[in-house]
Amino acid sequence: MYQPEVKQCFEDLKAPSGLGLWYDAERLLLEGVYLDEITAYRARRRWIKTLEANFLLECDHDFSMKVFAEDKGERYVVRCSLLTACGRYAFWRLTHHQAPEVQFLLETAHLPCMSVRPTSAEAFLSDDMADLRSLVFQPPTSSTQADDGESVGVLRGACEYVRELVQRLCSR
Repeated sequence: MYQPEVKQCFEDLKAPSGLGLWYDAERLLLEGVYLDEITAYRARRRWIKTLEANFLLECDHDFSMKVFAEDKGERYVVRCSLLTACGRYAFWRLTHHQAPEVQFLLETAHLPCMSVRPTSAEAFLSDDMADLRSLVFQPPTSSTQADDGESVGVLRGACEYVRELVQRLCSR
């Protein structure tokens, strides 16, 4: 007796059980599983930049990105569906180790900082670390001592630093 193939609805399938980056060759998906929402959205932003810069793909044309919560907000999944032939070729290159530098960028996209620590306020305000904006005080190297032994130079340096930072932010 002939039995037709059973069509499966892939939208109902759950994401992989472990954390990290997963490749699904049947559905042509890249999936990243993360523990918090900020990490998931950071990874989404960097995935888009990486795919656009390295494979010359266009978001919403060659691939689509989606972030959703699973297990009542305990895990967040970034799902990248590759839609066109160019997207399928990029997927093939990733899964056949033809683009190891891109694979590394996708796997480490959730990390907030690279190995080189930023040294200036502009580095903290860069687009890659937009979610890490903070006021960081670095005391000046030379300070003048007051008569009572307290350091007045550190306070002056902090005021000047805050003033410069505010001026830079307002001038943008």
